Amino acid sequence: MSNSDENPNQGEAGGGPLTQSPASSSSKAGETLDDIASTLRDLFNRVPDTVGKAVERAMNVRDTTVLIRLSDATSDSIDTLVSAGIFRGRADAAAFLVEEGIKAQSQLFQRIQDKLTEIEKLRDELRHSVKSDVQA
Repeated sequence: MSNSDENPNQGEAGGGPLTQSPASSSSKAGETLDDIASTLRDLFNRVPDTVGKAVERAMNVRDTTVLIRLSDATSDSIDTLVSAGIFRGRADAAAFLVEEGIKAQSQLFQRIQDKLTEIEKLRDELRHSVKSDVQA
């Protein structure tokens, strides 16, 4: 057995440590690139989960169940969101879209609420007026 066979840390000259061959160096670089690519894939794969978890937390605040009829086009759009994995089911997708629609139309809902408040005041005035007339 030669000196290099007995001690793997010695080179062929018999004294110094082995230097990395070009093949070994490119192999390590390839492993590093593979590690980086793997890490990036993991990060990109987790992004939908992160978004999904945020949507899920928002969706778990629901208290009321409502049965609705949808057009085929609307139903297909909701199914697309479910198929893409954005929502667990049709109910989650529909609830999210309703919430977003209400937010988008917040000015309209505020005007409606203002009118309803005005109507309630008029009803109260009418009730008091009728009560006063009946008691008199």
